[in-house]
Amino acid sequence: MRRNVIAGVLLAAALPLAGCSDGAKKDPGSKKPPSSTASGPSSPTSTPLLMGRSAETVGSGGKGRLELTPTSVVYAKKAIVDTPDNGVFAVVTVKVRATTAVAAGEAAPAGRGGWQWAAPDGQIVSTLDGQAGNVVLDGFRTGGDTQPGTVRWTARAFDISEAQRGGALIYVDGEGTAYRWTVPARDAGPQVAEVAKKLAE
Repeated sequence: MRRNVIAGVLLAAALPLAGCSDGAKKDPGSKKPPSSTASGPSSPTSTPLLMGRSAETVGSGGKGRLELTPTSVVYAKKAIVDTPDNGVFAVVTVKVRATTAVAAGEAAPAGRGGWQWAAPDGQIVSTLDGQAGNVVLDGFRTGGDTQPGTVRWTARAFDISEAQRGGALIYVDGEGTAYRWTVPARDAGPQVAEVAKKLAE
């Protein structure tokens, strides 16, 4: 009889301890907050943006911020008097807006940044490859800073082959973060007629 009483007392004492341990595991307050490092729309390296969508980037040298919006792509066999080494010029128009109180410039290939063309076959083409550097369009100048509160239009050209139409446009900003947009394999966007006319002049 005495043994039964002692066993009952020990069991009663153990139950609250087991309950506390189990409760601690189920306590929602004990869960760690979700990680804040997941990729969002401002770092679309894994999920490319569509043409016409904006990305806010860090300016060259980490100075200021730029909102970049690729809007149109035009494929041409000739740009005024220049012809591409590889068969086609792919010309992309980009709307650039400074979003901070300081002027900001786009990152450049010399600093391991700037614009690149990722072809469907995986090959990367720079704005420095082939004859791309000779494509200069009035009203779509490259280089220089964008002043606070202003918008400017630029055009980036790539010297590619016919098989490299389409794919993705990549921009690496002043902090080394890469942004990606899908690019149609045919002319597309609101500036197509304007760019095609300038390329033919």
